[in-house]
Amino acid sequence: MKRNASEPIMLNAQEPSESEPATPFPLAVAVVGHVNHGKTSLVRALTGMATDRLKEEIERGLSITLGFAWRDYPSANLDFIDAPGHEDFIRAMVAGATGARAVLLVVSAVEGFRRQTWEHLRIASLLGIDSGIIAVTQVDRLAPGGEEIVRADVKAALRKTFLAEEPVVFCSSVSGAGLEALHKCLAALPGRCPPPARLAGAFLPSDRVFTVPGVGAVITGTLQGGPLGTGTDATLQPSGRRVGLRQVQVHGQHTLTAQPGGRVAVSLRGVSANEIKAGEVLCASESYRPTLQVHVELTVGADSQRPLKHMEEIQVLWGARRDNATVRLWGARSVDPSARGFAELRFSTPVIAFAGQRAILRRPSPAETIGLALVLDPAAVASRGRASDRRMLLEAVVVGDLNAIAAGLARHEGGVFSVDEFARLSRMGASEARAKLTTDYQDLDGGLMGSRATLTETEHRYLQLLSEAHGRAPTRFWVETGPIRNALARQVSRDLTAHVERTLSGSGEIRLDGGRTALTNHDPFATLSIEALERLDQIETALGEGGLTPPDPATLARGSSEDEDLIRLLVESGRAVSLRNNALRQTLMFHPASLDAAFERLRRLFPPPLEFTTGEARAALGTSRKFIVPVLEYFDTRGLTARVGDVRHVVGTINRVENPNTGS
Repeated sequence: MKRNASEPIMLNAQEPSESEPATPFPLAVAVVGHVNHGKTSLVRALTGMATDRLKEEIERGLSITLGFAWRDYPSANLDFIDAPGHEDFIRAMVAGATGARAVLLVVSAVEGFRRQTWEHLRIASLLGIDSGIIAVTQVDRLAPGGEEIVRADVKAALRKTFLAEEPVVFCSSVSGAGLEALHKCLAALPGRCPPPARLAGAFLPSDRVFTVPGVGAVITGTLQGGPLGTGTDATLQPSGRRVGLRQVQVHGQHTLTAQPGGRVAVSLRGVSANEIKAGEVLCASESYRPTLQVHVELTVGADSQRPLKHMEEIQVLWGARRDNATVRLWGARSVDPSARGFAELRFSTPVIAFAGQRAILRRPSPAETIGLALVLDPAAVASRGRASDRRMLLEAVVVGDLNAIAAGLARHEGGVFSVDEFARLSRMGASEARAKLTTDYQDLDGGLMGSRATLTETEHRYLQLLSEAHGRAPTRFWVETGPIRNALARQVSRDLTAHVERTLSGSGEIRLDGGRTALTNHDPFATLSIEALERLDQIETALGEGGLTPPDPATLARGSSEDEDLIRLLVESGRAVSLRNNALRQTLMFHPASLDAAFERLRRLFPPPLEFTTGEARAALGTSRKFIVPVLEYFDTRGLTARVGDVRHVVGTINRVENPNTGS
């Protein structure tokens, strides 16, 4: 792309010093109005710079692309962004007005307000601009005494707009009349404009990309968000390409740091101009991430020709980008003119946005501006849950109600939410967001926070469910955690349940063993009758007498479900050990004292470093292969013996063989 003569050339300029003087606060001014009302001529008269740069523009006397010029005033450095006035170039006008904080509305004294005058004024208002100056041009063509009539017409036309109380200056680019008065108004303009919004970092929509010989790729745009520094790194989004910032220029001069609010030119390292896609944004923060869904508040203009419908295909104009999107409305089938609503904009390719960004919505055919989309969640996930919940959440985002935002997220996500998501919706940093929530919310693992009230309620519910499970099976030492977690999952997040389990375990109220849990004060033996206790002792005695050739569990139980429960209790309490012979697909039951004695005998007969085979161990312990194999494997798993090939050797000592069934 050919370079604009008014843009910096980034060649042969002195490098900035570390002590470069502070410059006045930059202010971008969008110059808007109907075609042929004299915008470009007025900018040239004010700055001495010609903004038409294309051959076709010069030959036709018609601006097609954005033009740029500047003038330094004591109060600020003003950047003039000359927007094309023809209706075919609305996209360029939106790109030029994005980032501007004031307008210079140009109205011909001869023709007055025309269609694009109103269109530009409407778009500027939708983009959040609320300050400006009205320049009534071509006064040299007015008949004597006509100025007051035109002034009255202009004031009447602007009565219900944001320019109603702004200064009106009559001027002529041909004769120079009124230019001095216009300069005075422009010098005072920065005092009426709000400072640029502070975002997570620099956000520079690229409205021009070109190559400078000896320098490389250069992008220009109106800087938003935060400062941009020479020698730093940034990312072109949504492509995700990392680039270095070789030079940063403001008004043709190198600078160490460019401040938001004005025009900036940046030469990039690591990319060529033809690799930069149209409308890409230079982002100096990892907070800006590409997305396929953006959640917005919609406002349909009063003069829109028809309602905006659910699932309608529209164009989204933001920054220098134009993206196609599908509108998914929440809780409505359409939004009428003059009404507002909430929606998800779905894109087929990734886009980049920030919270608080304003976008112009248009219909491609017949071409019309529908209204405004205010970005509430720039990195939204695909819609889930009830539409009413999401509407309530976004209502809270609109008014900045932090408590309602946190409550909405927690309600939507089962009592927990991501700190990053809360920070994004609240437009603040993660550390600041966390500090705002410490009263009612608690830090969990993985960047999550949970409602303290919900955590307390879930703790009570967990203990209640566990107590009820013990009541249904009082002789069971453990309860499976799965059913309890599943029951709670109908109401709260599994992340919150996991945190509750860790909390209750840490406080000593419950015991955890893998997928099992138990109340610490649960004593299944206290629930047994005298007869059951006697039968329990009989079973335990039979196991002890059996040594390493104990009776089969089925024989012990005698077909009684009550005896099966007692055997399970012995295992869970550590008074019996259940082992598995995988080859025979049999479960075997041993008394722990028998295993203790067996290991001590092996340690005496084969003191380290002596080795022994399975057959030698079987002979030494006087048992069969059915029993010796699972017993030796059990010793291996407890770290008492170590197997190398076909032999083992003793590696540990015990006072009591630990029982894997209790986790003790």
